[in-house]
Parts: sequence; C-alpha cells; structure tokens
Amino acid sequence: MKRRMEPRKTAKQMDRIVCAVRWRLRPSERWRQLRRAAILVLTLWMIVVLGMISASMLEETHLELRLAQFQRSDFEALCLARAGLAKAIADLRNDLEMDRTRQSEMFDALGDIWARGDEGKLGRNNEGIEMGRGRFWVWIEDETAKLDLNTVAMNHIMLQALLQEVGLKPKEVAEVAAAILDYRDPDDMCNLPPATGKEEEYYSKQRRTSDNADSDGDPKARPTYRCKNDRFSTVEELLYVHGVTPQLYYGVDPEKEELPDPIQQTLARLDAARSPRARERKIGLRDLLTVRNAPTVNINTAPAEVLRVVLRAATHDPKMSEQIANNIVLMRKPDARGNYSNEGAFKNVAELAKVAGMPVNLIPQMMTVAPLSVRSDHYRIWSLGESGKSRRLICALVQRSLEICQPEQLFQLYESGAVRARLAERFYRRYGRDRNPIEQYTVRVVQWQEY
Repeated sequence: MKRRMEPRKTAKQMDRIVCAVRWRLRPSERWRQLRRAAILVLTLWMIVVLGMISASMLEETHLELRLAQFQRSDFEALCLARAGLAKAIADLRNDLEMDRTRQSEMFDALGDIWARGDEGKLGRNNEGIEMGRGRFWVWIEDETAKLDLNTVAMNHIMLQALLQEVGLKPKEVAEVAAAILDYRDPDDMCNLPPATGKEEEYYSKQRRTSDNADSDGDPKARPTYRCKNDRFSTVEELLYVHGVTPQLYYGVDPEKEELPDPIQQTLARLDAARSPRARERKIGLRDLLTVRNAPTVNINTAPAEVLRVVLRAATHDPKMSEQIANNIVLMRKPDARGNYSNEGAFKNVAELAKVAGMPVNLIPQMMTVAPLSVRSDHYRIWSLGESGKSRRLICALVQRSLEICQPEQLFQLYESGAVRARLAERFYRRYGRDRNPIEQYTVRVVQWQEY
C-alpha cells in the first residue's frame, strides 16, 4: 500500500513544483494582470466621481437657470406695473385737461376716464391689458372720497360717528374716541371725562389692567404707553392707539381669519370686479380714512359709509343719515356693465338740495362737520403686473393740480441771468414773447410702495 501511494504523492509534488517554476519563470504576466485590475478599479472610481460632479453641476446650472428666469419674470412684472401706473397718471392728466377745456363747472365723479374700467385699465372682461409676455391691471381710488384722519381726530363728534359706523359697541365708543383724540392733540391731559391726570399714565395703567397685571402696583412705574401728540403720518398709526384693535382697523379678526397681503387684496378686488356677487368683507377704519392732509370730501365719489358718518355727525339720527346717504348713492347708479355716468353727478355742493329727503338747513350743518366739495386732488393708484408666475404691485399716492405760471416772472429771471442761458433759449423758442399765462397739468407722486 505504501508503494502505491508514493507515485501519486510524487506526481502532486511535481505538479506543484512545475507551477512554482512557471510563476517564477513569468513574473511579468502576474504584475501585468494586477496592474490591469488596478487600472480597471481606478477607472470605475473616476467614472463614479465624474458622474457625481456632473450631476451636481447640472443641478446647480438648472437652479441658476430657474433663478434667472424668475428674476426676469419678476423684473418684467415690475415693468408692467410701472406701465400701468404711467397709464393711470396719463388718464388723470387728460381728465383734468378735459375738465379745463370744457366750458362748464369743473367737477370730478365716477364717470370720469380715470374711474372707468372700460378705458383700458382692466381690459376686456377684467382680464388685464396684455403687453409683451404679461399683462397688467390698474385701479384708481379717489382719496378725497375718504375722511382725513388728522381732521377727524380733532373732532370728538366725528370720531364717535366714525366708530359707530364701523360697528364698535356703544360702551367703547367714548373711550376709543378719547384715546384717538389724546394721541393726536398737543397737550398731555386725558380727555376722557372720568379720567384724571396725564395721558400716558392713565393709558399705561389701563393696558396693565387689560393684561391682567397688578393695577395697584408702584404708582411711579414707567409708562408703557406713548402718545405722539402730533399729526398722524399714516393711517396704520391707529394700531398704536389704545382701544383700536386689529379687528376694528382691518375689519376682520386676525385670530379667526388671516389678513391678506396687498397683492392678495388686489386679486380679491379683481375677483369682485369680475363677479359683482362676490362676498363683501366688513369695512374697517383703514377703508374710510386717509392722511392726504386735505379736509374736504367729494360727494360725487364718497362711498355710502363716509356719507353716513358725515350725516350722522350733523344730524345725530342714524336712520335719517342712512336714508339720505342711500339716496345720494342712487343718483350715481351704474349701468348694466358697472360703468358710471356723470349725468347725475353734482356740479356743486348746493345741488345736494335736490336729494330726496334732504332738509335745506342740513347742508350748512354738514359743511361745518366736514367741508364738502365736488373736486378731487389726491388719488391712490394700484397697478398690478403679471408675467409668468411673478406678480408685482405698485401702490402710489399722487396729487393732481393745475399750475398756472405767469411769464412775466420767468422773463425777469431769464433777463437777470438767474437761469442758465440754455433753458432761457428753449423757453423763448417754445413760447416766444407770448405773455399769456402758462398752464401745466401735473400729477406728482407723494408716496410710492412696491410689493
């Protein structure tokens, strides 16, 4: 048995020896195979890394392209909004020129070209005016149709009528009216009859009480309420006044309903213009007030709420005020398309006597409460531009006026050398030696906001 196993064992050993000799005789092939394997693995890793770099660069490039497209659409929307603003300013200037050339009494009403939606500001079916790759919508509001906050804030009777109109409870009317008056008047004494002492101390104590704090604490505690004792710069300053809640100011309760931003408000107004049956929200103080620094109210453009405030302050009769205000609004009833006509507009304030139910002696009483007029000089322009998915809104408060310049004054400046020779030459080339007054229709921007 041993002799039979030895040949097999010897053959296996010989095979091992032969293989070892072969590997020793050809070492280059072994290293060549290892090198090829290493190169293959390295190549695969390089492909993976380059693929990852390419994917990240592709994603970054895609994001940059989208950002560039968004910036382009945003800029186009802003340009469209500015185009709508320019059109609105042109309409206001043309309307003033038409009123000036018309041989009759000058008045502003809802039938003028600046107030008509079919004059190219809202487009067909309120779908906007197409321009380039987008469109724009324009609204013009008459600020003279609102009550001037700085004038109303100094009149306790008007304040009470205003707060009653926006639905404030009778028990709170006197307190909130006194708080607005104290915030506006120049003195430091509280105007609320039960209250005594300085304004800031009283209202600070009231706020600490409303916050469930200890109202009988240190009497020398630093006041937490500050009265401006000056004119209101914006209508939004009413939110700083004690008792003026966001619901009273906006007309909605912020805790129950989200306050829309200016663009959403404009879109909601557009939907309301498309569908007259759209639900109307409750009005707030901001819908009836302005800070244009002009106390007059245009009876041709004032809404029924403003008319009711003036009539209630003059008559102290809510039912009579509502009836007369509705009769005034009925005289400017729109047609089936929602457009107004100036046929029923008031040419002067004295024509209020022809309103049904209007007592003759009521007009002077209304004039003492709030000066009435049929002219408007301040307007608020809302211009919305849309391009792709981008929307931009411009809100501008403008003042329109007719400026008359006497050439005699200009000639004296030119001849004395106070004005550069180039301007004097251009003036002579255009007007020559004409001594007639020069009329200029101007629309100046007072405030500008972009959203």
